[in-house]
Amino acid sequence: MKKRYGWKFVIFMFLIGLMGCSREEAEGIEKEDAQKTEKLVLWSYYETKVQQDGLDKLTRKFNESQKKYEISWEYIPMAEFTKSLSFSHVPEEMPDLVLVDNPDMESLIKIGLLADITQDLEGKISVEEYYPEVWKSVEYQGSYYGVPFNCNSTAIIYNKRLFREYGIDEPVTWTDFKKAAAELTASEGKIRYGFAMSAVGGEQGAFQFMPWILATGADTEDLSDKKVKDAFSLIHHLLSDNSMPNDCLNWSQNDLTRSFVAGEVAMIENGPWAMPEIEKSGIEYGIFKLPAYATQAAVLGGENLAPVKGKNIEGAIAFIDFYNQKEIMEEICQITRNIPPKVELAESFGRNNPNYQVFIDQMKRGTSRSTVKNWKNVCRAISSSLNRMFGSDYTIEEVWKEYVSNLNQ
Repeated sequence: MKKRYGWKFVIFMFLIGLMGCSREEAEGIEKEDAQKTEKLVLWSYYETKVQQDGLDKLTRKFNESQKKYEISWEYIPMAEFTKSLSFSHVPEEMPDLVLVDNPDMESLIKIGLLADITQDLEGKISVEEYYPEVWKSVEYQGSYYGVPFNCNSTAIIYNKRLFREYGIDEPVTWTDFKKAAAELTASEGKIRYGFAMSAVGGEQGAFQFMPWILATGADTEDLSDKKVKDAFSLIHHLLSDNSMPNDCLNWSQNDLTRSFVAGEVAMIENGPWAMPEIEKSGIEYGIFKLPAYATQAAVLGGENLAPVKGKNIEGAIAFIDFYNQKEIMEEICQITRNIPPKVELAESFGRNNPNYQVFIDQMKRGTSRSTVKNWKNVCRAISSSLNRMFGSDYTIEEVWKEYVSNLNQ
C-alpha cells in the first residue's frame, strides 16, 4: 500500500511541476509580448454608431495584423477637439495621431502640433489616386502632414412621400426651392417645417452655409463680395415665412437627421453620415444637389489621419499604411458610410451604394474649406452672422455689416 501511495505521490508532484512550468512559460511569453507591443492612441470625434463601429473594426484589425503596436481610440467631442489638442501640453496626455476635420489641419500645423511626414510617405502614397481638393487638405507649403481618411459633401435629403403628396418636383433653382419649402411647411396639427440646416456655431454651421455663399458666384478669394448678401437673404426669407425653424441655431448635423426621421422636417441639408439612420427608419427618401443660383456649388468635407509631433511617428505611419490598403479602406468606408478619398474606390463605392451618387459626383467639382483663404475668419464670420439671424430682430443690412466686419478681423 505504501509503495502504491508513493508512486501516486511522485506522479502527482510531477504533474504539479509541469503545471508550474507551463504557467511560468506562459507568463514569460506574456512578458515578452508586452515588451514588444507599443501602445498607440488615436483621438476622434466620431459619435454615430456606424462611425464608431468602423473605428472599432479598423483598430482591431490593425492590432491583429502585427505584433509590434497596439492601438486604441478615444472619443473627444467635436466642439472640444481642437481645443483639447491645443491645450494638452503634457506629452503623456497627447494622442499619437488624430482623425481630424480637414479644415482644422492648417491651424494645427501652424502651432506645431502635427508632424511633417513627407519623407515617411515617400514611395508609399500616390497623390494622383486622390481627389485633388481632398489631398490639398493634408498639404502645407509643399509638405505633407497626414493622409485623407475619407471625404464627403452635403446635399438635400427629402421625404419622397411628401413630394408626391404635394406634387413637388426636385427644386433646381433657389426660386423653386423657396416655393417647395413653403408648400411643405405644415402648421396645423403636428408642426412640420419645409427645410432645415445646421446653423450651430463653428465648423458644422459654416460648412452647411458655405455652399449657399458659393452659389451666389462669389469667389473664395473675396468673400466680402456683395453677392454673398444674397445667401443671407435666402435664409432670411426661409425664416420669415416659417419654412425653417429657429431651432436650427442649436441643431447639429446629427440633430438634423433625427428631426427628419421624426417627421419634423421635409427637407434637410446633410451628408452621407446621415444615411444609416435614415435608411434604418424606413422613410422613403431622395437626394438632390443644392439648388443653383448664379451657379451650383458644393463644399467638400471629411477627415484626415495625422500623426502628432513628438509622439510615436513610426507607429502612426504603420497605422496609416495599414488603412491605405485598398481592401481595408473600402471595408471601413462601407461600414461608416463615408466616401473613400481615392477616386477609383469612391466610384466603386457609388456603384455599390447608388443612393450616394449625388455626393460622389460633387467630389469632382466641389470646393474644400482648406483651400478657402483665411477659412477660420470666414467660419467665425458666418457663425456670428447666423447667430444674429436666428431668433432675434435684425435687418439684412445689419447682418451683412457684421459679417464683413468679422471677416476682416
